Amino acid sequence: MYLKLAIYFLLLVTITSSSSYDWETFKHNYNKKYASKIEEAERKQIFLENVNRIHEYRRIHPEATFQIGMNHLMDRRSEELVSIKSKPLFNIRSTEIRKPIQSELRVPVSLDWRDKGVITPVYNQGMQATDAAIVAVEVIESYQAIRGGKLEKGSVDQVYACCENKIDILDCILNKMGGKLCGAGDYNKSSTECNTKSCKPFAVFNNVKTIQLANENNMLEWIQDSPLYVGIDAAQFGFQVYTTGVYSDTTCSKTDVDHVLQLVGYGIYSGIPYWLCKNSWGPTWGDQGYIRIERGTNTCGIAEYVAQVEFKTNDGTRLFLVNHICLIVFCFILHLFSNF
Repeated sequence: MYLKLAIYFLLLVTITSSSSYDWETFKHNYNKKYASKIEEAERKQIFLENVNRIHEYRRIHPEATFQIGMNHLMDRRSEELVSIKSKPLFNIRSTEIRKPIQSELRVPVSLDWRDKGVITPVYNQGMQATDAAIVAVEVIESYQAIRGGKLEKGSVDQVYACCENKIDILDCILNKMGGKLCGAGDYNKSSTECNTKSCKPFAVFNNVKTIQLANENNMLEWIQDSPLYVGIDAAQFGFQVYTTGVYSDTTCSKTDVDHVLQLVGYGIYSGIPYWLCKNSWGPTWGDQGYIRIERGTNTCGIAEYVAQVEFKTNDGTRLFLVNHICLIVFCFILHLFSNF
Protein backbone atom coordinates (compact mmCIF):
# COMPACT_ATOMS: atom_id res chain seq x y z
CA MET A 1 0.00 0.00 0.00
CA TYR A 2 2.79 2.41 0.93
CA LEU A 3 4.50 1.56 -2.35
CA LYS A 4 1.37 2.49 -4.33
CA LEU A 5 1.06 5.78 -2.44
CA ALA A 6 4.71 6.55 -3.17
CA ILE A 7 4.19 5.83 -6.87
CA TYR A 8 1.08 8.02 -6.99
CA PHE A 9 2.97 10.81 -5.22
CA LEU A 10 5.87 10.60 -7.67
CA LEU A 11 3.49 10.67 -10.62
CA LEU A 12 1.71 13.73 -9.20
CA VAL A 13 5.01 15.53 -8.67
CA THR A 14 6.13 14.65 -12.22
CA ILE A 15 2.88 15.86 -13.80
CA THR A 16 2.89 19.07 -11.76
CA SER A 17 6.54 19.77 -12.62
CA SER A 18 5.88 19.09 -16.31
CA SER A 19 2.84 21.39 -16.32
CA SER A 20 4.78 24.18 -14.61
CA TYR A 21 7.61 23.78 -17.13
CA ASP A 22 5.14 23.91 -20.06
CA TRP A 23 3.58 27.06 -18.64
CA GLU A 24 6.90 28.82 -18.15
CA THR A 25 8.01 27.77 -21.65
CA PHE A 26 4.75 29.08 -23.10
CA LYS A 27 5.16 32.45 -21.36
CA HIS A 28 8.76 32.74 -22.56
CA ASN A 29 8.09 31.71 -26.16
CA TYR A 30 5.21 34.16 -26.61
CA ASN A 31 6.46 36.91 -24.27
CA LYS A 32 3.37 36.73 -22.11
CA LYS A 33 2.90 39.40 -19.44
CA TYR A 34 -0.04 39.68 -17.06
CA ALA A 35 -1.36 42.60 -15.04
CA SER A 36 -1.51 40.71 -11.75
CA LYS A 37 -0.81 37.35 -10.11
CA ILE A 38 -4.54 36.70 -10.04
CA GLU A 39 -4.82 37.17 -13.79
CA GLU A 40 -1.77 34.97 -14.36
CA ALA A 41 -3.28 32.23 -12.19
CA GLU A 42 -6.50 32.39 -14.24
CA ARG A 43 -4.60 32.27 -17.53
CA LYS A 44 -2.45 29.39 -16.33
CA GLN A 45 -5.56 27.40 -15.45
CA ILE A 46 -7.00 28.02 -18.93
CA PHE A 47 -3.65 27.02 -20.46
CA LEU A 48 -3.57 23.73 -18.55
CA GLU A 49 -7.17 22.98 -19.51
CA ASN A 50 -6.38 23.62 -23.17
CA VAL A 51 -3.30 21.38 -23.04
CA ASN A 52 -5.51 18.57 -21.71
CA ARG A 53 -8.11 19.33 -24.40
CA ILE A 54 -5.45 18.94 -27.11
CA HIS A 55 -4.52 15.49 -25.79
CA GLU A 56 -8.17 14.50 -25.55
CA TYR A 57 -8.96 15.86 -29.04
CA ARG A 58 -6.17 13.82 -30.58
CA ARG A 59 -7.38 10.71 -28.76
CA ILE A 60 -11.00 11.12 -29.91
CA HIS A 61 -10.15 12.19 -33.49
CA PRO A 62 -7.32 9.91 -34.68
CA GLU A 63 -8.54 10.18 -38.29
CA ALA A 64 -8.73 13.98 -38.39
CA THR A 65 -7.70 15.59 -41.69
CA PHE A 66 -5.84 18.36 -39.88
CA GLN A 67 -3.33 18.70 -37.06
CA ILE A 68 -3.54 20.73 -33.88
CA GLY A 69 -0.95 22.12 -31.49
CA MET A 70 -0.07 24.85 -29.03
CA ASN A 71 0.01 28.50 -30.09
CA HIS A 72 -0.08 31.95 -28.47
CA LEU A 73 -3.82 31.62 -27.77
CA MET A 74 -3.51 28.71 -25.36
CA ASP A 75 -4.26 30.98 -22.38
CA ARG A 76 -7.59 32.06 -23.84
CA ARG A 77 -10.97 30.39 -24.19
CA SER A 78 -12.63 30.00 -27.59
CA GLU A 79 -15.44 32.38 -26.67
CA GLU A 80 -12.88 35.16 -26.14
CA LEU A 81 -11.79 34.88 -29.77
CA VAL A 82 -15.09 35.10 -31.63
CA SER A 83 -17.99 37.55 -31.72
CA ILE A 84 -20.96 37.35 -29.38
CA LYS A 85 -23.50 35.15 -31.15
CA SER A 86 -26.45 37.14 -29.83
CA LYS A 87 -25.32 40.04 -32.05
CA PRO A 88 -24.82 38.74 -35.60
CA LEU A 89 -22.18 40.18 -37.88
CA PHE A 90 -24.19 39.58 -41.04
CA ASN A 91 -27.61 39.37 -42.56
CA ILE A 92 -27.46 35.67 -43.43
CA ARG A 93 -28.61 35.08 -46.98
CA SER A 94 -29.25 31.36 -46.79
CA THR A 95 -29.13 28.31 -44.55
CA GLU A 96 -29.45 25.82 -47.37
CA ILE A 97 -26.53 23.57 -48.29
CA ARG A 98 -26.00 23.47 -52.02
CA LYS A 99 -24.59 20.69 -54.17
CA PRO A 100 -20.86 19.90 -54.02
CA ILE A 101 -18.58 21.75 -56.39
CA GLN A 102 -19.03 20.61 -59.97
CA SER A 103 -16.02 19.45 -61.94
CA GLU A 104 -17.19 21.05 -65.20
CA LEU A 105 -16.43 24.59 -64.01
CA ARG A 106 -13.70 25.99 -66.22
CA VAL A 107 -11.38 27.33 -63.55
CA PRO A 108 -7.78 26.48 -62.62
CA VAL A 109 -7.24 23.51 -60.31
CA SER A 110 -5.74 25.84 -57.71
CA LEU A 111 -5.30 29.54 -57.01
CA ASP A 112 -3.34 31.48 -54.40
CA TRP A 113 -3.58 35.26 -54.55
CA ARG A 114 -0.49 35.49 -52.33
CA ASP A 115 1.58 34.37 -55.31
CA LYS A 116 0.43 37.46 -57.22
CA GLY A 117 1.64 39.88 -54.54
CA VAL A 118 -1.77 41.31 -53.63
CA ILE A 119 -2.14 40.06 -50.03
CA THR A 120 -0.86 42.09 -47.06
CA PRO A 121 0.84 40.46 -44.03
CA VAL A 122 -1.31 38.72 -41.42
CA TYR A 123 -2.91 41.03 -38.85
CA ASN A 124 -3.20 40.27 -35.15
CA GLN A 125 -6.45 41.65 -33.70
CA GLY A 126 -5.36 40.88 -30.15
CA MET A 127 -8.13 41.21 -27.57
CA GLN A 128 -10.23 43.50 -29.80
CA ALA A 129 -13.26 42.27 -31.76
CA THR A 130 -12.05 43.92 -34.96
CA ASP A 131 -12.04 40.92 -37.29
CA ALA A 132 -14.86 42.33 -39.46
CA ALA A 133 -13.04 45.66 -39.93
CA ILE A 134 -9.72 43.91 -40.59
CA VAL A 135 -11.08 41.56 -43.24
CA ALA A 136 -13.09 44.33 -44.89
CA VAL A 137 -9.88 46.36 -45.20
CA GLU A 138 -8.00 43.32 -46.51
CA VAL A 139 -10.40 42.62 -49.38
CA ILE A 140 -10.32 46.31 -50.37
CA GLU A 141 -6.50 46.37 -50.21
CA SER A 142 -6.28 43.32 -52.44
CA TYR A 143 -8.88 44.55 -54.90
CA GLN A 144 -7.08 47.86 -55.29
CA ALA A 145 -3.76 46.09 -55.91
CA ILE A 146 -5.37 43.79 -58.51
CA ARG A 147 -6.87 46.83 -60.30
CA GLY A 148 -3.37 48.09 -60.92
CA GLY A 149 -2.59 50.06 -57.83
CA LYS A 150 0.27 49.19 -55.50
CA LEU A 151 -0.35 46.93 -52.52
CA GLU A 152 -0.84 49.18 -49.52
CA LYS A 153 -2.13 48.61 -46.00
CA GLY A 154 -5.45 50.29 -45.41
CA SER A 155 -6.62 51.90 -42.19
CA VAL A 156 -8.46 49.46 -39.92
CA ASP A 157 -8.87 52.32 -37.43
CA GLN A 158 -10.84 54.35 -39.96
CA VAL A 159 -13.22 51.49 -40.71
CA TYR A 160 -13.60 50.61 -37.03
CA ALA A 161 -14.39 54.23 -36.16
CA CYS A 162 -16.96 54.62 -38.92
CA CYS A 163 -18.51 51.15 -39.00
CA GLU A 164 -17.94 49.57 -35.59
CA ASN A 165 -20.14 46.51 -34.98
CA LYS A 166 -22.12 47.16 -38.14
CA ILE A 167 -24.00 44.32 -39.79
CA ASP A 168 -22.73 44.02 -43.37
CA ILE A 169 -19.68 46.19 -42.79
CA LEU A 170 -18.78 46.45 -46.48
CA ASP A 171 -22.16 48.07 -47.15
CA CYS A 172 -21.41 50.51 -44.34
CA ILE A 173 -18.03 51.40 -45.88
CA LEU A 174 -19.72 51.95 -49.23
CA ASN A 175 -22.62 54.06 -47.92
CA LYS A 176 -21.00 55.93 -45.02
CA MET A 177 -17.43 56.26 -46.32
CA GLY A 178 -18.24 56.47 -50.02
CA GLY A 179 -16.40 53.23 -50.72
CA LYS A 180 -13.11 55.05 -50.07
CA LEU A 181 -10.31 53.84 -47.81
CA CYS A 182 -7.29 55.72 -46.46
CA GLY A 183 -3.87 54.20 -45.93
CA ALA A 184 -2.92 52.93 -42.48
CA GLY A 185 -0.19 55.58 -42.17
CA ASP A 186 -2.33 58.47 -43.39
CA TYR A 187 -5.41 58.22 -41.21
CA ASN A 188 -5.38 60.11 -37.91
CA LYS A 189 -6.30 57.42 -35.41
CA SER A 190 -6.01 59.67 -32.35
CA SER A 191 -9.73 60.36 -32.60
CA THR A 192 -12.35 57.65 -32.24
CA GLU A 193 -14.88 59.66 -34.26
CA CYS A 194 -15.56 58.78 -37.87
CA ASN A 195 -13.67 61.09 -40.22
CA THR A 196 -13.87 60.48 -43.95
CA LYS A 197 -12.00 63.65 -44.96
CA SER A 198 -8.86 63.54 -42.84
CA CYS A 199 -6.76 61.91 -45.58
CA LYS A 200 -6.68 61.14 -49.26
CA PRO A 201 -8.01 57.63 -50.01
CA PHE A 202 -5.79 55.20 -51.89
CA ALA A 203 -8.54 52.67 -52.67
CA VAL A 204 -12.11 52.97 -53.87
CA PHE A 205 -14.99 50.66 -54.83
CA ASN A 206 -18.61 51.38 -55.72
CA ASN A 207 -20.38 48.04 -55.42
CA VAL A 208 -20.63 45.11 -53.01
CA LYS A 209 -21.58 41.73 -54.44
CA THR A 210 -23.08 39.02 -52.21
CA ILE A 211 -24.02 35.44 -53.02
CA GLN A 212 -27.72 35.18 -52.23
CA LEU A 213 -27.80 31.39 -51.79
CA ALA A 214 -24.98 29.31 -50.31
CA ASN A 215 -23.19 28.14 -53.43
CA GLU A 216 -19.51 27.20 -53.51
CA ASN A 217 -19.57 27.03 -57.30
CA ASN A 218 -20.21 30.77 -57.35
CA MET A 219 -17.43 31.28 -54.82
CA LEU A 220 -15.07 29.38 -57.10
CA GLU A 221 -15.96 31.68 -59.99
CA TRP A 222 -15.79 34.90 -58.00
CA ILE A 223 -12.40 34.16 -56.43
CA GLN A 224 -10.90 34.32 -59.94
CA ASP A 225 -11.44 38.10 -59.85
CA SER A 226 -10.35 38.97 -56.30
CA PRO A 227 -10.29 37.60 -52.71
CA LEU A 228 -13.57 37.20 -50.84
CA TYR A 229 -14.97 38.25 -47.47
CA VAL A 230 -16.48 35.18 -45.77
CA GLY A 231 -18.17 34.38 -42.48
CA ILE A 232 -17.58 31.18 -40.50
CA ASP A 233 -18.31 29.48 -37.20
CA ALA A 234 -14.89 29.59 -35.53
CA ALA A 235 -16.03 28.77 -31.99
CA GLN A 236 -14.80 25.17 -32.05
CA PHE A 237 -11.66 24.21 -30.14
CA GLY A 238 -10.16 22.49 -33.19
CA PHE A 239 -10.21 25.81 -35.03
CA GLN A 240 -8.45 27.60 -32.16
CA VAL A 241 -5.50 25.16 -32.13
CA TYR A 242 -5.32 24.33 -35.88
CA THR A 243 -1.80 24.09 -37.28
CA THR A 244 -1.91 22.41 -40.70
CA GLY A 245 -3.94 20.12 -42.97
CA VAL A 246 -7.55 20.63 -44.11
CA TYR A 247 -9.90 21.76 -41.34
CA SER A 248 -13.26 20.03 -41.10
CA ASP A 249 -15.64 19.79 -38.16
CA THR A 250 -19.11 18.25 -38.30
CA THR A 251 -20.06 19.77 -34.92
CA CYS A 252 -19.70 23.39 -36.01
CA SER A 253 -22.71 25.42 -37.11
CA LYS A 254 -23.60 26.18 -40.70
CA THR A 255 -25.83 29.10 -39.65
CA ASP A 256 -24.19 30.83 -36.65
CA VAL A 257 -21.24 32.60 -38.22
CA ASP A 258 -19.28 34.39 -35.50
CA HIS A 259 -16.00 35.24 -37.21
CA VAL A 260 -14.78 36.45 -40.63
CA LEU A 261 -11.84 35.52 -42.84
CA GLN A 262 -10.31 36.68 -46.10
CA LEU A 263 -10.62 33.88 -48.64
CA VAL A 264 -7.48 34.15 -50.78
CA GLY A 265 -7.41 30.92 -52.77
CA TYR A 266 -8.22 27.24 -53.10
CA GLY A 267 -6.68 23.93 -54.06
CA ILE A 268 -6.43 20.24 -53.19
CA TYR A 269 -4.40 18.89 -50.26
CA SER A 270 -3.92 15.13 -49.80
CA GLY A 271 -6.90 14.56 -52.08
CA ILE A 272 -9.20 16.95 -50.18
CA PRO A 273 -10.48 20.15 -51.87
CA TYR A 274 -9.99 23.21 -49.68
CA TRP A 275 -10.44 26.95 -49.38
CA LEU A 276 -7.35 28.90 -48.34
CA CYS A 277 -8.26 31.56 -45.77
CA LYS A 278 -6.31 34.28 -43.99
CA ASN A 279 -7.17 34.77 -40.33
CA SER A 280 -6.56 37.81 -38.11
CA TRP A 281 -5.07 36.04 -35.08
CA GLY A 282 -1.44 36.71 -35.95
CA PRO A 283 1.21 34.73 -37.89
CA THR A 284 1.88 32.36 -34.96
CA TRP A 285 -1.64 30.96 -35.26
CA GLY A 286 -2.46 28.17 -37.71
CA ASP A 287 -0.25 27.73 -40.76
CA GLN A 288 1.58 31.08 -40.51
CA GLY A 289 -1.74 32.81 -39.97
CA TYR A 290 -3.67 30.83 -42.60
CA ILE A 291 -6.03 27.87 -42.57
CA ARG A 292 -7.23 25.40 -45.21
CA ILE A 293 -10.97 24.72 -44.84
CA GLU A 294 -12.69 21.79 -46.53
CA ARG A 295 -14.33 22.91 -49.78
CA GLY A 296 -17.59 21.63 -51.23
CA THR A 297 -19.53 20.88 -48.02
CA ASN A 298 -20.24 24.38 -46.66
CA THR A 299 -17.89 23.64 -43.78
CA CYS A 300 -18.81 25.68 -40.70
CA GLY A 301 -21.05 27.90 -42.85
CA ILE A 302 -18.25 29.27 -45.05
CA ALA A 303 -20.67 29.65 -47.97
CA GLU A 304 -23.46 31.33 -45.96
CA TYR A 305 -22.15 34.89 -46.15
CA VAL A 306 -19.82 35.71 -49.03
CA ALA A 307 -19.07 39.23 -50.25
CA GLN A 308 -16.78 40.85 -52.80
CA VAL A 309 -16.03 44.48 -53.66
CA GLU A 310 -15.75 45.88 -57.16
CA PHE A 311 -15.66 49.11 -59.10
CA LYS A 312 -18.55 48.78 -61.47
CA THR A 313 -18.66 50.83 -64.64
CA ASN A 314 -22.17 51.39 -66.02
CA ASP A 315 -22.96 50.57 -69.63
CA GLY A 316 -23.21 54.22 -70.67
CA THR A 317 -19.78 55.08 -69.31
CA ARG A 318 -18.29 51.94 -70.80
CA LEU A 319 -19.79 52.72 -74.24
CA PHE A 320 -18.48 56.29 -74.04
CA LEU A 321 -14.97 55.06 -73.27
CA VAL A 322 -15.03 52.52 -76.09
CA ASN A 323 -16.25 55.12 -78.59
CA HIS A 324 -13.66 57.61 -77.35
CA ILE A 325 -10.84 55.10 -77.80
CA CYS A 326 -12.09 54.16 -81.27
CA LEU A 327 -12.20 57.84 -82.25
CA ILE A 328 -8.61 58.34 -81.09
CA VAL A 329 -7.44 55.29 -83.07
CA PHE A 330 -9.36 56.46 -86.19
CA CYS A 331 -7.83 59.94 -85.98
CA PHE A 332 -4.37 58.45 -85.55
CA ILE A 333 -4.81 56.31 -88.69
CA LEU A 334 -6.02 59.33 -90.66
CA HIS A 335 -2.97 61.26 -89.48
CA LEU A 336 -0.67 58.49 -90.71
CA PHE A 337 -2.27 58.36 -94.16
CA SER A 338 -2.21 62.16 -94.51
CA ASN A 339 1.61 62.06 -94.28
CA PHE A 340 1.94 59.88 -97.39
